[in-house]
Amino acid sequence: MPASFYARAALASFYASAPLAAQAQDVVRGRVLDAETGAPLAGATVLIRDTPLRATTRADGGFAISSPSDGAYTLIVVADGFRASERRIEPDTAGELSILLERRMFDVPELTVTANRSAARSGDAPVSVAVMSGDELGNRDIVTLDDALPFAQGVIFNSGQMDIRGATGLARGVGSRVLMLLDGHRVLSGVGASIDFSGLPVLDVDQIEIVKGPHSTLWGTNALGGVVNVITKRPSAEPETVVRGYFGLFDTPARHSFTDESLSREGIALQHSRRLGDVGATLYLAREESDGFRQNGALERWRLRLKTVFPAESSNPWEIFVNWKRKDEEEFFTWLSDPAELGDWIRTDDLVLGVTANPIVTPKHRVQLRPHVYHARSRNYFHDNEDFHRSTRIGTDVQWSFFPGGSHSLTIGSEGARTGVQSNFLDPTPEVTDLAVFAQDEIAFSDRVRGSVGLRLDYHEATAAMKDVVLNPKLGVVYQAGERVSLRGSFSRGYRSPSVSEQFTSTTQFGFRVIPNLDLRGESAWAREVGATVTLTDRVWFDAGLFWSDYTDLIEPSPAPNNVFVFQFRNVAEAMVRGVDAGLRIGVIPDRLDLSTNYTFLDTEDHRSGRALPYRSRHNFTATATGWRGAVAVDFRHRSRVEQVLAFPLDERNAITLVDLRVRTRILGTRVQAKIENLFQTTYVDVQERSPGQSRSFRLTVTPRF
Repeated sequence: MPASFYARAALASFYASAPLAAQAQDVVRGRVLDAETGAPLAGATVLIRDTPLRATTRADGGFAISSPSDGAYTLIVVADGFRASERRIEPDTAGELSILLERRMFDVPELTVTANRSAARSGDAPVSVAVMSGDELGNRDIVTLDDALPFAQGVIFNSGQMDIRGATGLARGVGSRVLMLLDGHRVLSGVGASIDFSGLPVLDVDQIEIVKGPHSTLWGTNALGGVVNVITKRPSAEPETVVRGYFGLFDTPARHSFTDESLSREGIALQHSRRLGDVGATLYLAREESDGFRQNGALERWRLRLKTVFPAESSNPWEIFVNWKRKDEEEFFTWLSDPAELGDWIRTDDLVLGVTANPIVTPKHRVQLRPHVYHARSRNYFHDNEDFHRSTRIGTDVQWSFFPGGSHSLTIGSEGARTGVQSNFLDPTPEVTDLAVFAQDEIAFSDRVRGSVGLRLDYHEATAAMKDVVLNPKLGVVYQAGERVSLRGSFSRGYRSPSVSEQFTSTTQFGFRVIPNLDLRGESAWAREVGATVTLTDRVWFDAGLFWSDYTDLIEPSPAPNNVFVFQFRNVAEAMVRGVDAGLRIGVIPDRLDLSTNYTFLDTEDHRSGRALPYRSRHNFTATATGWRGAVAVDFRHRSRVEQVLAFPLDERNAITLVDLRVRTRILGTRVQAKIENLFQTTYVDVQERSPGQSRSFRLTVTPRF
């Protein structure tokens, strides 16, 4: 069917439905307060367990939430920086509730929506979930989200590419094994199916949820290693303007110096949020440019974002967002490459439109629709090619959640998308259809034991290529061993369909000839996990997961049969990845010193060769020491020597140890931050051979609010 059919269907489903208010007659009212000071807490989330009902507290801490009329229920209240509160509410409860929340010394995940496709306590999910709050992103003084994500538990970056628990090595931006979502909408590029962090918001992020391990049962293709959902804030009730400007300098060491001129980067961003009648709106505009710290590494970037919600006061509003990004970026391949490659650059334009509609929300039912459009354009300006592509993905996601009572919930949904492509380097130029149906059943067997079972059927078809029909099941259980101890276990299957680039590329890049492979199939994984979350005291929090994944038909660039110096993407690898990821948060001295550490151990094997998988480090460690509530912070990263690489195996490879320093203060009400990255000027290879890691840099950021 033509792409226009899917566009009309998505728009029709959006405009044909109208929000249906919760039908329950009873309303529970209350106020959420800081237990220490008695101050009201605005923006806290109030929800009723095992229902879709939720509310957000007002500026005075007050809330009103529709309540079920068929017996007692559990009210859950969550706020950033505070311990969650659960209260059993009986049917005859009268008067306004007063809920006091105790402060935490550090941020830990309390409420997530990605693991179960509905709002729930993170301890109720049978899989490992890491969460980074918007406040933490601001404190880390980041330019793009990939500056902060390496400090999330279980997350590793290989030369700028995201990996969760060793699922991904290095693919140079083709075929991500991590699914990236923005407010629940898929935001992988149409041809490469890769993540571009430069197009994701920074200033209005509420939290980032990282669901680790194969999670295709609920979210489909690309969720082979995990799912990352960037959840943005609602527009503010009062008009607010934020300006963020930064300027930095690179201190490139002599061995990598390529110019006598200073190398800098700078950016300016403006964000305005306000109410317009019953509609909340946030507008963001930014421009950034950088000389880069290595030769042929400069970029220039523009970003525009608009988000609206309506009705603004609703606990389940409809949302529309538009993201646009243009990036001109020089293409760095490897150090010591052919001088003819200097001057190669790429222009990319991305436009994403996403809608989240909640036409039906009652105590027992919730229907949600997420139509979206993703249009991408890219052109190479290389010495040996001017390849280009344009792609448009149009699709929608429909989800029905049913809560029959008795601590039982059922989620049923479907997804459909059509991707059209135009290009001069794809043979043939394909059209891609993705369809899926999924279901998940969750039930609380007792106050301590919750279980879930799910199943998803995916259908993937691309022009002239093999079709994929894949069944992805999952089974999980959570045991609350006590108020401070939660145990979990899961068994699941993950799947990733081939990207358009992997299947249809016919071109020459960097002197290598690449040809199509129309017999390419999707890759899959079976995964097992057991884990625990323990709050030892109010000052100590610990989480750990033991995981084991078996991968089948992994896609890698390989020599084409019966060809010399010709490559194509092939299903060549059967592999195993097992290990442990652990996180520890310690409030060492109240309001003076907090410590956060993460450790991931990987044991990998390529079953063809018996050797470790390329670009994985066995030991991966990060730590952050924060003093005086973020006024001073030190970030530490270490990863052991990569055992295997795909090219230049005789090049020297060493462990990587980096230290960053951050300071923060306020001057006349304006936040001022300074950051030194790679404080000790460590010279290292950034995982990929002959790719130097970032040199020492200095950056000053000023963020006034009006």
